[in-house]
Amino acid sequence: MTIRLVLVSLLVCYFAPAIRADSPLPPPKRHEVESPSKKYVATIDPTRGVSLRAAGSRKTLWKSPKVWSRTAFLADDGEHFVTGHSELIPREYTTNLVLITFWHKDKKIRDLTLGEIIPNTNVLVRTASHFRWGGIHGITDGKLTVKPCANQEVKYDIATGKVSK
Repeated sequence: MTIRLVLVSLLVCYFAPAIRADSPLPPPKRHEVESPSKKYVATIDPTRGVSLRAAGSRKTLWKSPKVWSRTAFLADDGEHFVTGHSELIPREYTTNLVLITFWHKDKKIRDLTLGEIIPNTNVLVRTASHFRWGGIHGITDGKLTVKPCANQEVKYDIATGKVSK
């Protein structure tokens, strides 16, 4: 009986993130992200876009009304910003689906598509209603870390959006 309980508990723990991740997205809402050093804070609002300020200040340093994303990362320079797709993509995806966008303040630097990040889409993980492509893990030392499913992590230069060596 104890072994059965342990096995069931392990299975529940293993599959719980996938089950939770496959639930419908909540409505868009305002949220904030901090730079890794916590020197800057970006407020991301679905109706107003992005505004950036120094931590502890109310003065806006720059803003962009055209940018909004549930997933966002802010660099320590307070000028570079990355928006991204959630880990789940629709079953009816195309390889030109934009997963990551690099920004310099309100100017788009570059989009990264599913086909660029994962050329062989056979490695995508099927969930109950979507596919999981992988995820964005954050910015460190001017590099965005991305971990596609079934691939090693890749680092991108936040100033160019190109693979960093």
